[in-house]
Amino acid sequence: MSSGVTAPSPALMRRVVFASAIGNTVETYDYAVYGFLTVVLSKLFFPAQQPGVALLSAFAVFGVAFVVRPLGSLLFGSIADRIGRKPALVATVALMAGSTAAIGVLPPVASIGVWAPILLVLFRLLQGLAAGGEYGTAMTYAAEFTPRGKRGAMTSRVQVGSVASLLLAAGAVLLLSTLLTSAAMASWGWRIPFLLALPLGLVGLYIRSQLDESPEFRALENRTQVPASPVKESFTAHWRLIVLIFGIAAFQQVGYYVAFTYAQTYLIRLGFSQSQATLATVVSIAVAVVLVAAGGPLSDRWGRWPMLLGLSAGTFVLAYPLFLGLSSAKSLGAAIGMTVLLGVLPALYTAVAPAAYVEVLPARVRATVFAVGFALAATLLGGPALYVSQTLVQVTGDNRAPALFLMFGALLSLVAALFVRRATMRVADSELAPAVRERV
Repeated sequence: MSSGVTAPSPALMRRVVFASAIGNTVETYDYAVYGFLTVVLSKLFFPAQQPGVALLSAFAVFGVAFVVRPLGSLLFGSIADRIGRKPALVATVALMAGSTAAIGVLPPVASIGVWAPILLVLFRLLQGLAAGGEYGTAMTYAAEFTPRGKRGAMTSRVQVGSVASLLLAAGAVLLLSTLLTSAAMASWGWRIPFLLALPLGLVGLYIRSQLDESPEFRALENRTQVPASPVKESFTAHWRLIVLIFGIAAFQQVGYYVAFTYAQTYLIRLGFSQSQATLATVVSIAVAVVLVAAGGPLSDRWGRWPMLLGLSAGTFVLAYPLFLGLSSAKSLGAAIGMTVLLGVLPALYTAVAPAAYVEVLPARVRATVFAVGFALAATLLGGPALYVSQTLVQVTGDNRAPALFLMFGALLSLVAALFVRRATMRVADSELAPAVRERV
């Protein structure tokens, strides 16, 4: 490791992985639960609108949390680079879990009128504020404990927690949809998945509070190289890296939400029941968990650059045929199969990208640049993904239209991938061990 930091023990590495992953688990779980319950929530919080418009309104509220993610990235990224990774991680998991549980006790429009959608938006904004700093700081923290030849494996283990939380959210919604009647689900069943975020968050809060600061941040402190104003330094000296992170994250954001969240609503709109659509999504996410776990170690062996390049290019070519097959599915088996195929390349990409983010950034402002670039991609591409995908269908009348948005995200990341190798080498020349060259 750089800065002369020795490799930590396997026991410490397991604690670091778990502490980093659980915050990502809570974050993604919170977002996923809302996405999977959008059809139900649209009837409770926007009942006066036409069904199609109410669904779009619910999707818009899903996206509103992404609007404040850049603000959260500036706040928590700056804390992580000035004060330490650990304080930022403790704060984000507490805010995320609390705001999600608050949605679980929120009365619907029938009880408190217009205040229901207003409060729903408020709590989604708080979720977005926390999420803006969570992902980048957690990945930075985990990677900074890890020898560089194993960073892909380490960060993909953290990413497994994020994808597994989709499985947890989808499984909870599927179980409730199966056990409860539609009336019971609309009355009180929808609250349970949101309330489950509270115990998850408390566990994460405890675990994160017990860990030490990352060795690379400690090394910066020892050399008195901690930046006084990481936000200013990031935008003045490293704005090109912010753009690069945005580009790398484009396909991760679009692919993640289209393949693993929007697909459920898409299948419902095709005529499948909510339980059938959720089952197809659960199977797809279960496969994705395995692929994410395998993708990180493969990037340690094959390199980040060729995998980012190949996966984004492959998606650009295959997105439309995949949606053609999914829109033509008539049986549940066919729907499950096509949903799984739709998620393969996004899953592998999301396993490789985190290590690439860390390795193209200098440690001094790593958390801020990472958080800002990723949050901008989340705001401009991830947040609107459900809304844009559904709007494309309604405007064009073509059920295959969401493929265009997926292709757009893949194209942006394809362009960014062309610059990853050069950016990583520049960081390697300035502050990293020469061995990093072998893994680019």
